[in-house]
Amino acid sequence: MSSLKRPLHNHLDQIRAAQHQQRRQEAIAALAALDCLRGVSPTELSILYERGVFRAFPAGATVIGQRRGFRYLFFLLRGSLQLRLRDKDGHEVLMGILGRGDCFGEGPLFGKFFRHMSALTQTACYLLQIEIATLRDDLASLPLLTTALRQVYRRRMIEATLARMPVLGQLLPLERIAIASRLQPRHVPRGTLVVRQGEPADSLYLIESGQVVIEHNGQTIASLSEGDLFGEISLLTGDTHRANARTLTTTDLLVLPGTDFYRLLQQYPALEADLRAIAERRLKHLSAVRSDAARARDIEMAVNHGLLRAPYVLVRDPARCPPGCRLCETGCATRHGHARLHLNGTPIDRFDVLDHCRQCSVGAECVEVCPEDAIERVDTGALRITNRCTGCGECVSACPYDAVTSVPRTRHSTGPLWELFRRLQQRVRPSIPLTPTTPTHRADKCDLCFGYTDLACVTACPIGNLRLAPVEEIVPL
Repeated sequence: MSSLKRPLHNHLDQIRAAQHQQRRQEAIAALAALDCLRGVSPTELSILYERGVFRAFPAGATVIGQRRGFRYLFFLLRGSLQLRLRDKDGHEVLMGILGRGDCFGEGPLFGKFFRHMSALTQTACYLLQIEIATLRDDLASLPLLTTALRQVYRRRMIEATLARMPVLGQLLPLERIAIASRLQPRHVPRGTLVVRQGEPADSLYLIESGQVVIEHNGQTIASLSEGDLFGEISLLTGDTHRANARTLTTTDLLVLPGTDFYRLLQQYPALEADLRAIAERRLKHLSAVRSDAARARDIEMAVNHGLLRAPYVLVRDPARCPPGCRLCETGCATRHGHARLHLNGTPIDRFDVLDHCRQCSVGAECVEVCPEDAIERVDTGALRITNRCTGCGECVSACPYDAVTSVPRTRHSTGPLWELFRRLQQRVRPSIPLTPTTPTHRADKCDLCFGYTDLACVTACPIGNLRLAPVEEIVPL
């Protein structure tokens, strides 16, 4: 390069660098002006800018679909879009309309709540898109951003809980937001008696996450989960509670005080009619269970054996199985090195629900105690033990259903190659025994054959008698 061209190139580089720095400062200033990022420091906004990609979507585009997991966090820089989700009956509900300064997609940073949500643009939208996996690694160094996003997440959790309830889904988003302002969040450990039979009612309870069982005179009669409510019967009738409400898992509740409940009914008369319809159905259910000993026994068995914590169960009709046939267990053991399931588990009606991991949808004890975060939920809904497992055994003892076992890390240890390997090990083995540097065992359980296109047990059944069924089909409540 000639001596005359070098100063010119240096000058152009300086201009480009100055332009880049100006665009960067303008972008950071634009982010600082967003409502959801107010109070976040320029340093943290700078990191956000570096991790992000600017995207443009035309009107009518789906940014996030109902069936796709949230992989990205989005900040809305221009335009408007709708957030929608499905209530417990499967009907689509408008959760809210977002505009400039809002963000969405933050759910996976703090939980797994938004798997049923979608985002549809109303107008042309300009968004800053940031990959969740990348941002999750940075959260520890971004305290102000974490606080801001957690506030958004917490508010949206409440709004989404209300929208998922069919009786509240009919309201406008702003009306649900008004109700949300009256709710008192309460975190409740598993096994807590929230409502006691015979005591007066003072609140309506909405389940944000977790599971609650309803007990009448010591007998379990129903199970409630995310998006359900309880306590409405006593509030509507003025009587004392007719049943206990006990948490089956760690549960997050939203509590509406009785005074606000009655004020709400005055404001929305149609809501009272819907709640009275729910109360009538529940009273009929109570009467039916009390008069049907077999049905009451099935519900009790389902609760005690954790079936109500499972979205799906492996089930068969024993009367159809050939005598002595255990090909489903054999098929499982052939694929995984040992059987992860067992026949003659829990008898419900004419069915045998096999003993296997419940894939607990909430409050899984194995996940809570794992010191390595080695158990993750995959897209199928199953809980999978990853390679981070150290074989400590905490999950084995924590599972209340004996669904997790400890197995040798070597899956197959027979055959001529393994014999040759052992001989070589003996030749190089030191004279002084050393403490093993790697774990010898690992935790293992059913993960619905993660990574395969079929279930080994179901495929092995010669008559098609074994199937994976929704738990509601086997234990109707």
